[in-house]
Amino acid sequence: MREGQTMRERIYKALIAHYTAQQEDALVKIDALFRGEVVPGHVTLTEDIDKLLGKVADAAEKMAILRKHYGMN
Repeated sequence: MREGQTMRERIYKALIAHYTAQQEDALVKIDALFRGEVVPGHVTLTEDIDKLLGKVADAAEKMAILRKHYGMN
C-alpha cells in the first residue's frame, strides 16, 4: 500500500482519475468532430456527438455521486 494512504483513498482517487479520463477522451473526440477532423462521408456526426456527450454526462454524474457519498473532504 502506498505510504500514508488507505485503500479507500486509493480506490477513490483511482475512480476520480478514471472518470476524468473518460470525460477528457470524449471531449477530445467531440472537439475533433466540431473542427471537421472526421473521415469523409461520415454521416452520423450528430449521433456520434450525442453519444460522446452521454459519456461525458455519465462520467460527471458518477463522479458527483462518488464525491457526495464517499468524498475525501
